[in-house]
Amino acid sequence: MTSREMLTDLAAIRHPMPVATEHDETTSESFDTAVAAVEEARAAFVESLDAAWNASGPGFDPLLTTIEDMVAVKKDADTQIRLLLAYGRAYVAPRPYTLETLGQAADLSPSGASRAFGADEVVEVGDRTGLRPPAAKIEDYDPDDPRLGQASRTRCTWGGGDRNNPCPNHPKYTVTDKSGTRWACCDDHLPRYLASRPPR
Repeated sequence: MTSREMLTDLAAIRHPMPVATEHDETTSESFDTAVAAVEEARAAFVESLDAAWNASGPGFDPLLTTIEDMVAVKKDADTQIRLLLAYGRAYVAPRPYTLETLGQAADLSPSGASRAFGADEVVEVGDRTGLRPPAAKIEDYDPDDPRLGQASRTRCTWGGGDRNNPCPNHPKYTVTDKSGTRWACCDDHLPRYLASRPPR
C-alpha cells in the first residue's frame, strides 16, 4: 500500500460520503452540495496529513495520528457533555432539568448523569459564563473540606474572574448552591452571594 492510498483510505473513513435512499426527500441539488462538501473535506484532510508526514519524516504514522486526533476529539466532547449537564442541573432556573431528562439526552441513566459532573464542572461553567447558581447557605471557609472542588481550595470561585484572572482575595466563606456544590467566597463577593439567594 502506498502512502497516498493510506491517506485516501483514512479520508474516506474520517469523512464518509452521504447516502441517498429512495425514501430520502433530499433534492438532487442539496445532495450534490453535500457530496462536494465531503470531497472538499477529504482533500483538506489528505493535504494536512501529507504535509505532517513530509515534515515529520519516516517515523510519522498517519493511521495512529488520526486515531490519536479522534481520541482527543472524543475527550473534548466528553468534557463538553459534563459541563452541559452541570449547566442544566445547577444553573437553569427556576426549574433545573431533571436527571432523567439530562440522562436521556446524554445516553446515561439518571444516576449516571448525576455522577458525570461534580463541583469542578459546576465551577468551570461559572468561570466560562460568569454565572453563579442560586445560593442556598453560607458557612465559614475550610480549605480542607473534602466536599470542595479543586479550584475552591485555592481561590475565591464565587466572585468574578476565573482561573486565568482569579479573585485576589483570600476566601472567608463557603457558599453552597442549590445543587449542593460548594464554592469559596471572599468578603468582597459576599454581597453577590446575598443577592443570589432565592426569595423566601
